[in-house]
Amino acid sequence: MTETKPLILVRPPHGLAALNIHELVQYWELVRTFAQKEILLRYRQTALGVVWVVLQPLLTSAIASFVFGKIAGFAQGDSAFFLRAFAGQIAWTVFGLSIFKISTCLVGNSAMLSKVFFPRLTLPVASTVAAQMDTLVALAAFVLLMPFFHVVPTLAFLTLPLWFGALAVMALGVGMMAAALMVSYRDVQFVLPVWLNSLMVFSPVQWPLAKMAGKLGGLGTLYLVGNPAAILIEGFRWSLMGGTLLIAPWQVAYAALMSVVILFVGLLIFRMQERRFADVI
Repeated sequence: MTETKPLILVRPPHGLAALNIHELVQYWELVRTFAQKEILLRYRQTALGVVWVVLQPLLTSAIASFVFGKIAGFAQGDSAFFLRAFAGQIAWTVFGLSIFKISTCLVGNSAMLSKVFFPRLTLPVASTVAAQMDTLVALAAFVLLMPFFHVVPTLAFLTLPLWFGALAVMALGVGMMAAALMVSYRDVQFVLPVWLNSLMVFSPVQWPLAKMAGKLGGLGTLYLVGNPAAILIEGFRWSLMGGTLLIAPWQVAYAALMSVVILFVGLLIFRMQERRFADVI
C-alpha cells in the first residue's frame, strides 16, 4: 500500500506579507557589503577623495550665501547665514543624494541582477546607508565651524536623529519608486535630476523659511502641505542652529506621516515590479 503524501501548494504571498521586510534582517551583512562597496567606488581614483563630501556642500553654501544673502538681502542681521545655508545643504544631502543614489542602484547592478539571486531590496537600502555616510562627514565639519560663527548647540540638537531619520525614510520611498521605474523606463534617469534640482530651489535648503514665509503669505501653509520635505529640512536646520521653530506641531506630524506613507508606497511599487527586474533590465 503506497503512502499518501500531502499536497503542498506554493503560492506567492499576498497583502502585507508580500512586502517581506524581515529579509533585510536576514541579509543585513549583504546590505553592509553593498554599502561599503558603493562608498569605496565613489571616491576611488579621485585626487581629494572623501574631502569632496565636505567641499561640495561648502562651495554650494558659499554660492547660496552670496546669491540669497548678499543679492537677495536674506542675510541682513544674520551673521551666521552661511552656516544656516550649510545646515540646509546637509539636510538636502540626506534627502536628495539618497534619492539619486537609490534610483540608479538597480540599473548600476544590472549584470548581477540577471545572474545571481539575492533580495533585491538590499540594494536600495544599501544605497541609503552609503549616502548617509556623506552626511555624517559633513555634520562633523559643521560642528567644527560652529565656534567660528558663535553658534552654540541647544537642546534642539537632541532632535537631530528624528529629522535625519524622517528625511532618510522619505528619500528611501521616493528612491525605490524611481529605481523600480528606471528598470523599464530609462527616461527616469533624465527626468529625476531636473525634478530634484527644481525641488531644491523651491525648498528651504539655501534660503531661510522665515524669509520666504512672509513673501508667500496665506499660501505658506499650502506650500508646506505640498512639499513635506521642506518641513523636515527646516526642522533639520533648527536642530543644528537652535532658535525658534517656525513650523507648527501639526505640520511636523504631517511630514512624519507622509514619510511613512511615501516609504510604504515606494516599497509596494518596488515589490510589484521586482519579478520583472531580471527580464527587462
